[in-house]
Amino acid sequence: MIRAPHETRPSRLRRLLRREEGVVAIEFALVAPMLALFLVGTTSATQGLWANGKVAQASSVVGDLIAQETELDATSFAAIMRAAPVILEPFPQGDLSVRVRAAIACHEDPTDTADSTPEMFVVWSNGWAAGSITNEGPRPGSPLEDPPTDVTIQDGDYIILTTVSYTYEPAISQSAGHRIEMGRTAYHQPRDELPVTYVARQGVAATRNCADLMNR
Repeated sequence: MIRAPHETRPSRLRRLLRREEGVVAIEFALVAPMLALFLVGTTSATQGLWANGKVAQASSVVGDLIAQETELDATSFAAIMRAAPVILEPFPQGDLSVRVRAAIACHEDPTDTADSTPEMFVVWSNGWAAGSITNEGPRPGSPLEDPPTDVTIQDGDYIILTTVSYTYEPAISQSAGHRIEMGRTAYHQPRDELPVTYVARQGVAATRNCADLMNR
């Protein structure tokens, strides 16, 4: 019996290319990795945008809840802070933290109010991290580090700044140590147009104006 010579790889490839099924298989093998990469990237980006939206929502809601109060203590402050991880669901709490500062616009020199712009000074501050109150923040009377720049500040304006910080770890690239730092700040004014007092953190029980805050 005479056997046909052994078929070489190039000849097998040419024969495969002549068949429609072979062309489709090769095209799929070339396109599939790119489609998978595109799907992974789109999913990761969508999840990241969702998490960032949750952080923004948490800062807005927590700040609004504080603005509805007229007086805070440790119990009421902690109760409001517990709204943040609920809003963040279904993402893990991780290193979620909240920093709240109440500030008032004052002229540092009360004798020069005509030609000067008022500055924001901290009235009280506190924070929340790892499920509990931190009792940390700038001291009352210190200049506010990041005052709002897109609004006109007038003497006596009282503003509550709520900053939520969160480290997002994409599930797809978490094992590679990929992390995205997120932080959003919301600005609110008291609902009743009266300062939100927090006696334990502001030092002066009746800080309602610049004279009280600056000890004038």
